[in-house]
Amino acid sequence: MFLLDIVKPEDATGKVAEAYSVFPKGIPVPDPLILMSASPDLAHLQSRIIHHYMTHDKLDIGLLAMIRFLAANEFDYPFCVNLNAGLLKMAGGFSDDDLEALKANPENAPLEDSQKALLLFALKVIKAPDLVDKKDVEKLREMGWTDQDIFDAANHAAAMIGASKLYRAFVK
Repeated sequence: MFLLDIVKPEDATGKVAEAYSVFPKGIPVPDPLILMSASPDLAHLQSRIIHHYMTHDKLDIGLLAMIRFLAANEFDYPFCVNLNAGLLKMAGGFSDDDLEALKANPENAPLEDSQKALLLFALKVIKAPDLVDKKDVEKLREMGWTDQDIFDAANHAAAMIGASKLYRAFVK
């Protein structure tokens, strides 16, 4: 139950309808975006961010789902843990055991070395930001990541912090 007045997808118009349209027909609008409909301008901005990641030329859907899954787990955000677990099962062929192993040790993520390095960096940003240093960034650059890629991955993980707090506050 939402504590704020929200706009259901079937009732959406204007900016909220535009925000919801980022998801193709047949894919339900996630509850966190529905919650954001309490502020149509922010819902619209969030949909642009979602679109940015959906069309990112270097951060693929599997890597992004792992970042969200692990960051959501870190901040006790069950909605996004479950949503991204489902995506990883469906698109990535993960089993429940694979997901538990990923949570227990992200260093064993089934990714190319450069993707794994970026995943671990994004997790470092949210777990120990004071420990991030120039060597971390240089290592990622040497692996072919641009500064935009590095920031986008880190931002994707960090976005789970605010989203988890808002969801836990306003959805009961």
